[in-house]
Amino acid sequence: MSFQHLLRVAAWLLLPLAGSLGAQEPPERLQNLSQVFLTNHLERPLRYTPVGTDFVITNGAEFFNRPLYGPNNSFRVDAGDKPEFSLYLPGRGGNLRLGLKTPLGVKWLNDADKIVAHYRPGAMVYDIKDAVLMDNRELRLTLLPLSAGRGVIVRAEVNSAWMLIELVWAFGGANGMKGQRSGDIGCEREPVGTFFQLAPEQCAGSEISLRTNTFTLRGKGGLIAGVASAWTELAVGDANLWAQPEKLFAAQTNQSFSQPGAPLVTGRIAMPVTEPVYLALQHLTDNAKPIAAEQLPELFAQAEEQRRALAERVVVETPDLFVNAAAAALNVAANAVWDLPQQSFMHGAVAWRTRLLGWRGPYSGDELGWHERTAAHFAGYARGQNTNAIPEIIPAPEEISNLARNETALHSNGDLTKTHYDMNLVAVDAFFRHLLWTGDLDYARKMWPVIERHLAWERRLFR
Repeated sequence: MSFQHLLRVAAWLLLPLAGSLGAQEPPERLQNLSQVFLTNHLERPLRYTPVGTDFVITNGAEFFNRPLYGPNNSFRVDAGDKPEFSLYLPGRGGNLRLGLKTPLGVKWLNDADKIVAHYRPGAMVYDIKDAVLMDNRELRLTLLPLSAGRGVIVRAEVNSAWMLIELVWAFGGANGMKGQRSGDIGCEREPVGTFFQLAPEQCAGSEISLRTNTFTLRGKGGLIAGVASAWTELAVGDANLWAQPEKLFAAQTNQSFSQPGAPLVTGRIAMPVTEPVYLALQHLTDNAKPIAAEQLPELFAQAEEQRRALAERVVVETPDLFVNAAAAALNVAANAVWDLPQQSFMHGAVAWRTRLLGWRGPYSGDELGWHERTAAHFAGYARGQNTNAIPEIIPAPEEISNLARNETALHSNGDLTKTHYDMNLVAVDAFFRHLLWTGDLDYARKMWPVIERHLAWERRLFR
């Protein structure tokens, strides 16, 4: 079944839901079903509402449940309903918390009176109102992964101002912690919203260097460089005051040599109403070049253009708003499981970010038009196909696994991977679908010996 066909079927099946969202009324025979997703009918009701291709929630409670993926590498930033962000390098790369400071007080954005959070596939956008802004003033915060390298950029803007408004922020805790499954939702010892919260001890030992509107922070997880708009004031703060922004910004120091035992970086930026302010964080690896402040607007525009092009790779229009928004999100998620350096689909984009021959990922290449990815993925594994002599006798299943496995027979002539799963069947199915999509007979001829060995392997094991 093609992707388009699948979505058409999904749209028909989910048509009752569209009626509850203000779309056209479903047929009379389906109208009773349109109530099944309402709050009083569900133990866990749907929390996010589709608005265009965004998924939106007002005053949601979740932290770090929205990964924003780097450009085909293992870097990511975990966002959520609350505007606090956790970098993953892989390994913990630090937490970024933002707030507002006006003559009426200091408040972290997490605690704002009203937070409308938009997951805009590949980005997070927050519209924030609070008493410290007064009246109808609103802060818009947008978070995007950088279009190249390993980093993230934040843009903040206010819709009007007659008093001094400062964006304040704190960053620290790059201690490299990985967890059991790299922060996979539901797989850590506690919910990810708690697991990735910053604790002062995670900042111990960090080395911070401050310069004009730039800094570096070196922790066990790696080296993080930060750069903000040109009128930023940077300082070193005490992570023990993380939950007390008034005290944190009152006790900060701009002297790198007088750092507290749990140091973090703090910043404050006066916000003009005529233009936005920016903050970018980079994981500096061997080949990375630090960003300069004057590059920030252009880098943000590039990141947004890349996000938009990716989210619009396949556009779906159905009677169901959820399906339409889900297609844009699927484009981003499918792109995230492609690893550029390894030229391979990963098992997952968050947990299990490791090469896996035959799973769901390889289908996405052809379904979304990345035919070269599917070809490269299969060819990479084909080069490692088992070409040992065919065993004369197929060994019996293993008693140690209650006859559920037969590793010796599995890893014989024709096998494409050394995993304990049978990855051949799914991979070859994806290969034949690739040929149906592309009609690439040259590629088929090149891979045909691989397929012949696979078919012989399959016949031996399953006859």
